[in-house]
Amino acid sequence: MERIWCLFFLSTCVVAQNAQDPCTTAYVLDKMDQRFKENIAKDSSAMLCDRFRLGNGRWVRADGQDLLQTEPQPHELCGTRYPIWMKEPPPETVDEEPVDKVACVVGLRGTCEETLPIKIKKCVGYNVYFLTPPTNCYKAYCFQYATEDAPPTEVIPQPVVRHNLVRKEDRIAFQELQFICSFPPEDTDFYYQVVWYIEDKPVVVTEPVKKDSITKTNLGRSDGDPTKGYLKLGINIKCAVRLKLEPEGAPGPLSTLSENFFAGIEVKSTKVNIKRDEPRGQIDVKLTVPIGCPFMPDGSVENCGLDIEMNVPRNETKCTSDVKAVKAMDLIGQGKNCGFRILNTEWQETVALPISFIDTPEYNLVLPDSPDGAFRIGMITVQNKEKPEWSRIELQDVYVHIADSSDIWQGKKCAAVNDPHMYTFDGRGYENQNEGRFVLYWGKRKDFPMEVQIETTACNRHPGNPRWAPYCVCALAVRAGADVFVIDRCPNKPIRIKYLSCKENLLDARKETEMEYKIYFPSGTYVHALLQDYRTDNVRTINVHVYPSKSDHDRTGGLCGTLNGNIWDDFMDRDGNLLNGNEEFNRYWSLKEDEFLGNMNEGQLNALPRWQNAVMYCTCPHKEFEVQGDTPEEVGQCSEDIIVKCAKEDNPTLNKNNCRIRSKRSTVKPFSYKMFQRQDIKLTDIDEVPEYLSRNKRETEIIWTKEKATEFCNHFIKKSQTYNACNEVPSVSADFLIESCILDIELTNTTVWAAGSREALRTTCMKELSQNTTLKEVTEEGKPSIAEQVKKIACVNECSGNGVCLNGTCECDEGFGAKDCSMDLNKPPVVYGVNIEEGGLCDKRTCQRALVEGYGFLNMDTLQCSLTVFQVTENKTVVGDVMEHMVQAEHDSIAEVFCPLGPARRRRSVPRGFVQGITLSVANNGRNFSTHHTIYVLDGVCQDTVNVSGDIQFTLRRGYCYISRKCYGDGHIHETDECMNCNAEKSTSEWSKVEGCGLVVEESDGKPEVEPEEDSFPTTVVVIVLVCVLVLAALIVALILYRKKKHSASHSIKLEDRVAYSEVATHEET
Repeated sequence: MERIWCLFFLSTCVVAQNAQDPCTTAYVLDKMDQRFKENIAKDSSAMLCDRFRLGNGRWVRADGQDLLQTEPQPHELCGTRYPIWMKEPPPETVDEEPVDKVACVVGLRGTCEETLPIKIKKCVGYNVYFLTPPTNCYKAYCFQYATEDAPPTEVIPQPVVRHNLVRKEDRIAFQELQFICSFPPEDTDFYYQVVWYIEDKPVVVTEPVKKDSITKTNLGRSDGDPTKGYLKLGINIKCAVRLKLEPEGAPGPLSTLSENFFAGIEVKSTKVNIKRDEPRGQIDVKLTVPIGCPFMPDGSVENCGLDIEMNVPRNETKCTSDVKAVKAMDLIGQGKNCGFRILNTEWQETVALPISFIDTPEYNLVLPDSPDGAFRIGMITVQNKEKPEWSRIELQDVYVHIADSSDIWQGKKCAAVNDPHMYTFDGRGYENQNEGRFVLYWGKRKDFPMEVQIETTACNRHPGNPRWAPYCVCALAVRAGADVFVIDRCPNKPIRIKYLSCKENLLDARKETEMEYKIYFPSGTYVHALLQDYRTDNVRTINVHVYPSKSDHDRTGGLCGTLNGNIWDDFMDRDGNLLNGNEEFNRYWSLKEDEFLGNMNEGQLNALPRWQNAVMYCTCPHKEFEVQGDTPEEVGQCSEDIIVKCAKEDNPTLNKNNCRIRSKRSTVKPFSYKMFQRQDIKLTDIDEVPEYLSRNKRETEIIWTKEKATEFCNHFIKKSQTYNACNEVPSVSADFLIESCILDIELTNTTVWAAGSREALRTTCMKELSQNTTLKEVTEEGKPSIAEQVKKIACVNECSGNGVCLNGTCECDEGFGAKDCSMDLNKPPVVYGVNIEEGGLCDKRTCQRALVEGYGFLNMDTLQCSLTVFQVTENKTVVGDVMEHMVQAEHDSIAEVFCPLGPARRRRSVPRGFVQGITLSVANNGRNFSTHHTIYVLDGVCQDTVNVSGDIQFTLRRGYCYISRKCYGDGHIHETDECMNCNAEKSTSEWSKVEGCGLVVEESDGKPEVEPEEDSFPTTVVVIVLVCVLVLAALIVALILYRKKKHSASHSIKLEDRVAYSEVATHEET
């Protein structure tokens, strides 16, 4: 078997070698002008040696020269020590197969002490030799001139490679890129022959030409033969020139090779350095030759370009940092997002390609698993059938090095906790016992507006001092560019947890639990909002933490202060001026009511300054270039941000479908009137706050002193599971929270706020676990990491006393739900309304689910919607059957759920009525349902609302019919009967007869006349009946005649038989 494979391999090699004609070789053996037998090298440094010039053997071209065929004399050394010659002459016939010959190597004792196998083939105008390399130096092949004429001795000066675009005629004329071997011609009338080298290998030897035809020596593109020209660009080109007296004569010495010329796309910045906190850089590329384009019919050159794709190899299975590249807007239609285009008119310009570093949230800089920790960016030109020389050319790799930034942001936070106790990024604590609206966090970079605002309201008055009222955070608004997300729990209005504007898709809001949310900025900075409910005084608060990223260093303002490690410059205004104390500081960063993002109307939201990114970055393909043909890899994940990766992957994102202001307006027609307005909602259930068994009693019987409060807070927090779990975690300290707990008790004479302080400790602790990678490392064999240990025992709100913490998850007691077991499942959620923004309406073209707004919705498998489906007439009179359905609700937040309308929209028959109504309610446990609210499903194409004396009813838009619960425009032809159409003037609920359709046409004076429409139907019926009667009569007559004929024929046969019988009988008798 091995022998068979060996034979197969050898035969394959022979076929491969013979597949290319040896005459096409352009390899010229070095220093052919020194290989004549009279040349004597004076010392070894000048001696020729072919040991390393021929590899394992190769074909060489000999113009006007042949291998020496006479035995060299001792003084004939051919420029070496041991010449190699041939005893027999070369073949004389062109196109014969190569002839095997033997070459002799001159030695010390004879002229043929060693033999080497060679091959010879005669080509048109020259011979080619397959030369076997000698075993050692100084041995070299010796050549003689094929004619008696001596070759030229002149040597052309070192040439220069230049380029030019030359018009080529084809079905469509085009520009071909050609290369010129430029040199000063000799005065003597020589022939010039150019040898072209690509990647240091001779590939093309031109035909000898006179200087007036020197353009014929240009190197052009070849369709497939590398001996005729270049196939692709992205190559290094050189050239050399030699002279001849005659086209087939012996050549003179080759000129010095030209300097190398790179023809393609030069990457001018193969190494890019980027700072972690300034994560942008650029790659510079430049074409060294122009791009050839087709000619237009008028003779002008068409504008064309060169497309280049990028990839960034990475491990997609791991959470790692990444490098994104700018989105190439010109390439989007071709499915290529990650790359760039160079136009033919800009080929001489340097193209700067912006790139951006996408960090991970960890403190430690995460870099690729490469030797120097650099990202490798690959680039390749796109497949192009019209320009094959530019197709699939791989450019030089670019290595992006990331330099770490200051660690001053690590372990820092800004906080507004409980009522609210404030804490700057640098660790300065102060109070903000003021009612109003404030800027908590402000990003200083004008082109990238980022902001966090809070609203405070009075809460938990001291029973012994009713004039004194602490203030709590009840609303939070987060803004990046023109995007706004709000959590609003302030008294006497519906609770909102939603996007108000999502024009730029910059913010990313995530749900940790029903009571815990994170909102991420593009920079990686994020806001943590912990919702706290207290039955006393019906208080709903928000504990807010802002966790900075590396880009926040010395770029923050607001009540969070300036992140720079100096607590004494935290109280500054926008211009960097120090303010006098926390009261002036609080006043400066306060807002008017209409300046609060949560109170802005649509016009104000639309006017917010945008994110000023000049480019959009895309995630590039991570695989090596495998795309072939004209179909590139689809690349998505493009955005104007540089959002930190992997920090949010475990938490569901909040829905943006109900965002009030979008970047693209819907084309759906709005209805004229809504069933109600948001401001019409009566908050009858707003005071119903879920019960918290462990923190819902006002302790009026105790007069709390500072000593008692200190003792209580130390015990309450330091004896908790959270403290025991997080005490050893770096950058997590309970001191500030214990002080806050003590101050809360002094202000309110109650301990209800203590749980909020304890939960703030857990929040900071979990944040550190996610970012400090050292806490995830296993330090002792067989023992889990600190992060794993903490997560197993630190549960949300320590399960509120209504469950047990098992491996970091609350197992709730019977009848309780939510992630922290704080909610009574037997108490239904509060519902304010359904599809409130649409005023209780739903357009069937876009409405696949209903948005239910309220409070107390839990993310549970038993969260269900009850749908009651009915039909109503234009004046809302219920008609037909009523159907009921139960569907699984889709949880978005504690304030919003979605009810799928699929079962309600499914029809088994065409129902009566004009509009469909659906009454909805929601239950957390599938049993105890909320109050009912109704929406109406209209077809916005033809249905609309109308105000009838203050009552909102339904109507049909002008120019439409509504037939079998479908909208048809005026003139719409019936699907199966072309003589029926929608004619709103005749009927809006039934098909109408098309005038003149299907009538009998008669000729009169050469012109068709149509019978009156009203007579056409009876006349047609009469004609059809008459025809049927006549046909029937004809059939009856035919049947009668047939029977008679048959009877007559039968009688005649019998008569003939009888006559014949009579004749026979008579004959016999005779």
